[in-house]
Amino acid sequence: MGANSKYFTVVLVIAGVLAAATLLAFTEDRHAGWQLRPSLSLNHVHFVIRHSNGFDNWVNSREVPIDNFRGFSLSMLGSTGPAKFEYVADAGRLLCEGRFLLGTGSGTYTFAPDRGFVSALQQMGYDTPDDEQLLSMLMMDINREFAREIRDSGLRASSNDLVRLRMHGITVDYIREARQAGYANFTADDLVPLRIHGVETAFLRDLKAAGYDLRASDIVQLRIHGVDSGYMRDLKGYGLKPQASDLTQMRMHGVTPEYLKGLKEAGYGSLRAEEVDQLRMHGVEASFVQQARHLGYDFTPQDLAQLRMHGVDGAYLKRLQNAGMRNLNAEQIAKLRMHGVN
Repeated sequence: MGANSKYFTVVLVIAGVLAAATLLAFTEDRHAGWQLRPSLSLNHVHFVIRHSNGFDNWVNSREVPIDNFRGFSLSMLGSTGPAKFEYVADAGRLLCEGRFLLGTGSGTYTFAPDRGFVSALQQMGYDTPDDEQLLSMLMMDINREFAREIRDSGLRASSNDLVRLRMHGITVDYIREARQAGYANFTADDLVPLRIHGVETAFLRDLKAAGYDLRASDIVQLRIHGVDSGYMRDLKGYGLKPQASDLTQMRMHGVTPEYLKGLKEAGYGSLRAEEVDQLRMHGVEASFVQQARHLGYDFTPQDLAQLRMHGVDGAYLKRLQNAGMRNLNAEQIAKLRMHGVN
């Protein structure tokens, strides 16, 4: 029988036991607990680490290679008895004790920081991490290679920044691409909210190509309100290049590509961004603009907004014309509507 077959036999045996019993809970120690259970990934186990510092509670759950352990083998999960082993990473070791039972294991750990890792970080230019940060680095698999890559990317980061970058999935590629897009001055404080809100580096490139030179906080606002590369292209096709604040407002007020197309077809293809936004904000639909133009009116954007504010629609304009009132301006029409002339 090959090594792979033996591995899956053990997993299946353990899985059968698990199906008949409830997994062990963490021990009563609320500050430092571990749990091990089988993984379907070859030569891996599912390792859960819990930590509390009295203020924050952390639970890290992931698949880790068996090679990261000292004094542990997969066969131990299929047995019942005491557990004592180490989990080893660049940042330090977890000295684990507890029990194996019913195909899983749980217990408590003591964290032993690796001072050689601290020295390596210092030599790379990082500040000295405390033990809390080192434990976070162990839990997130922050090693020498990651620290070196972050430094070499050109980003000036602290030890705490390394934890934040890893926590939010900010890769070295993301940092480099952001810098290549023209945002070389972004800090970790800039990159974290960008990543949290799903700002891709392609969007950063498009912003620069469109002539925008924005702060990270402005870019986050654009993304929160749904402004993306496609939306900017649509505005450009209409001939608009709004300020960043106007981009946000237009998106919030529902200025869509279809709306712009309707305005253009009605002969309003050269409005300023703020005029388009005001029309949409006051409920001026493209269909109303088209109806008014079809009836021969040449209203200004301000006229259109005023008319809609007073409840004038295309049907009302048509009724006035049918009644012989064909040469009225926007102010006269609005007054008629205000005085109940239907």
